[in-house]
Amino acid sequence: MRAKTTGFTGIIPTREAPWRAMFLRGERVAQITETGLVWEGPLTDIHQGALRLPEPYASCTEAALDLHVPYTSTRMVFIAGERCLDWEWGVGQKFEGLVTDLPGFGSHLPAEYRSDVDVVMQVAGTPWKTLLVKGDRCALLVWGRGVEYEGLLTGRGEAGWKLLPAHMRGDFDDALMLYAGGNNRTVFIKGDQAMDFHWIDGPTKIGTWAQVLPGLGALPPAYRTPRLPAAGRFSGTADGERIDLRIDLTGALPVISGDTFDVADGAYVNSFVLQGGQAVTLPATVSGTATFAHPTQMPKISVQVDKLAPGGTAVLTRSTADETGSITTYTCTYVSRFLRTIDWEVDAMAGTKPAAQYATTTHPRPTGLAKKIITVQSAFAEAGIELRTAGTVVNEIGVQGAGADLMWSNAELHAAMESNFSGHRDTEQWKLWSFIATRHVDNDGTLGIMFDREGSPRQGMAMFCTDLEQTQMAGTRGELHTWVHEIGHALNLVHSWDKNLAEPRQPLGPRDGYGDLSWMNYEHKYQGPNGEKGEAAFWAGFLYQFTDNELRHLRHGFYRNVVMGGLGLEIGVGGAYRVPLKEFTLPPAGRSGLRLELYGRDTFSHGEPVVTEIKLSLDGTTGQADAFPSLSPRGEHLTILVTDPAGAIRPFRPIARGCGSRHRHITLDAATPALYDSAYIGYGADGLTFPTPGTYRLRALCKAPDGSTVTSPEHTIQISPPHNEQDRQAGDLLIGSQQGTLLALLGSDAPQLSDGNAALDQLIATHPDHPLAVYALMVKGTNAGRHFQTLGKNGIAVRPADTATSIEQLGAVVETTLDPGTEAGVDNITLNETMRRLARAHARAHDLKQADAVLDQMVETFREKHVPPPVLATIAEQAETTRTQLHDQA
Repeated sequence: MRAKTTGFTGIIPTREAPWRAMFLRGERVAQITETGLVWEGPLTDIHQGALRLPEPYASCTEAALDLHVPYTSTRMVFIAGERCLDWEWGVGQKFEGLVTDLPGFGSHLPAEYRSDVDVVMQVAGTPWKTLLVKGDRCALLVWGRGVEYEGLLTGRGEAGWKLLPAHMRGDFDDALMLYAGGNNRTVFIKGDQAMDFHWIDGPTKIGTWAQVLPGLGALPPAYRTPRLPAAGRFSGTADGERIDLRIDLTGALPVISGDTFDVADGAYVNSFVLQGGQAVTLPATVSGTATFAHPTQMPKISVQVDKLAPGGTAVLTRSTADETGSITTYTCTYVSRFLRTIDWEVDAMAGTKPAAQYATTTHPRPTGLAKKIITVQSAFAEAGIELRTAGTVVNEIGVQGAGADLMWSNAELHAAMESNFSGHRDTEQWKLWSFIATRHVDNDGTLGIMFDREGSPRQGMAMFCTDLEQTQMAGTRGELHTWVHEIGHALNLVHSWDKNLAEPRQPLGPRDGYGDLSWMNYEHKYQGPNGEKGEAAFWAGFLYQFTDNELRHLRHGFYRNVVMGGLGLEIGVGGAYRVPLKEFTLPPAGRSGLRLELYGRDTFSHGEPVVTEIKLSLDGTTGQADAFPSLSPRGEHLTILVTDPAGAIRPFRPIARGCGSRHRHITLDAATPALYDSAYIGYGADGLTFPTPGTYRLRALCKAPDGSTVTSPEHTIQISPPHNEQDRQAGDLLIGSQQGTLLALLGSDAPQLSDGNAALDQLIATHPDHPLAVYALMVKGTNAGRHFQTLGKNGIAVRPADTATSIEQLGAVVETTLDPGTEAGVDNITLNETMRRLARAHARAHDLKQADAVLDQMVETFREKHVPPPVLATIAEQAETTRTQLHDQA
């Protein structure tokens, strides 16, 4: 069910004479007649204990159906989240399980009505019929037979539906059947309004609850008090501009915010936020000087609002600072109880499961947490954000050659988003795509990935069911937390411990952010105020909500700071638009016992991919220290700051970053004194990192398991202009958003990147001996050496690995890099990875002898480079692990 704003959660209308209806509110129930209240108390006490239900239905029922069985028994179906209970009075449970498994009902339920339904009510007649209403559409389901009607409410066959007024054609909070007068008679509830409706004759009365049905008006106040934020969204136009106005009365002081757009072309114009100076009671006026995203000559704001409900009106007046200049007045009508609405499109592989739901009755509850069903949608609804879905589309998989594990690379996920997100546009819009996959190819425990590409970032994310299952999080509160966390990133919220790296910087919460009881913290990283740590401590205090600062961002952040396709992750969080840092304050030195370094090449030619090498080692103060195993900026522990020639400081942001890994730390000691990695940082979510020649400074920040931040010294690199025309031509073929994306993803079959692939092919063909050709060969050879999964409407198609091309191109990369007569080639860590990919390509070509030879050559190569003994031991171990895998697969 969609999150309701009403104080009650569900209605059970009965068919007994005289007519009565039970309104559920947690563990309590109020029963009314058409004219008044007849009973209120614990659900377990009504009707001589006939409704002593098991949890979560005893306190979390969201809808109920009266299965009328004349002269025999009373049966009702109680719905709580995705599960339901078929209960016969005086007998007990007849069925409990998923709604989709309910006999006679579940198998006929259309996919688009399996989530976010507004109304579920039983219709008079035999056989049993259920009407489901979602938005302005409905489905009439005949039990045991199928769907009799699906479409617009106004398109139903009965004449009354065509008479629905515009403001009462959907988006209802609830409805109750009256089963009177020979025709189906329904009372629909929407905000503080109700409508008495005859299916044949149409609406007979619209007004307040008490005006339409006196019994409704007699409900106790708690059943009539809205449970969601006391907020509303309004819209109006004036002087060629449209405004989306948000009025929020949830806190001690009112907050007014809004975004303006050009009426002619819909282009975004400006955003503002105004904090009221005193508490208000509606109707009210809130005035003051607002903060705007862009400078304006009219910063003074005054808003008059009568109510936050359908039929409400808000009049906004803008004026100059001295109130002597021009005045613009917007008369805005009520749009929604939600401050923002997002169209959420979800695709899923067959066999995977939709987003988890959690009943808070499952575990002991922290003080202040109510008994309820929490879904991804309800978590955001309580923050004032509506996630509006059209159901889950499952893409069936019937493929060969994809591998039994069906792992997904970043390149495949990126291509899947751009090809299958029906709402995808290279622009700002309130649309989000989610893909439920099996697992990530890195096999590093990544639970989710958020895509953050240049131009229109934060539009897509993926979840990995296999890894959730292996961490025993599938179907639990942990999985729900991961879903909400990743969508929080899509709305430009950063990790609790990274807020000081956002632009502009934000203050960290308790314990450097690790003390936040927020969706954006990690359960296993939590540090409580009294020394308690970890998951148990987190769940003992977590109220399933965002922090106050996070809520302010979600509800009132400037348009481009929040909207998908707006500013990139970590930019604009907290208020102002992107303002690069001019200085960076080093975090205090910790006692982690770790040293962080960036090293490698310090001069790069025009167009050359910039790669930095990363080393995390013992700092000499102790014989051992704990560290997280991942040193990639695509993960969650390491950030690289880039200072450009003008002195502006920005964090490098990859186009896709993993999240949620629950891999524990490792211990560095004499046997393993250091960790190494390399990172391509030439292109990310902000585009080219080094767009002009000059001197750039790099600094890395790495989180340690004790919560401290390890900071590297600055590593200076020089980007050189082209030395000659050939350098310019070759470098230009590697510069561009598509080429940068291909370098970051190590190749892709995505048709959206065809121009970039063509440029790499041209570089190889026209400049085969140029030092930059090796990078094109590495990207093309890596992509050729792996199968590529393409997600489409009819399932998943697989392009098998082209081993011959991969062997040729990766072999050329290795040969060029090892040639003592040239300075061309890749760095040591990339060479290691390339040689292992080459060995895999030989194994796919059924040449294990040559695969073994490449692995032997890899170990010998680094032996001759005189790498430290522990590093050589790691390389030898990597070679043997790869060798074993290839022989086992063969």
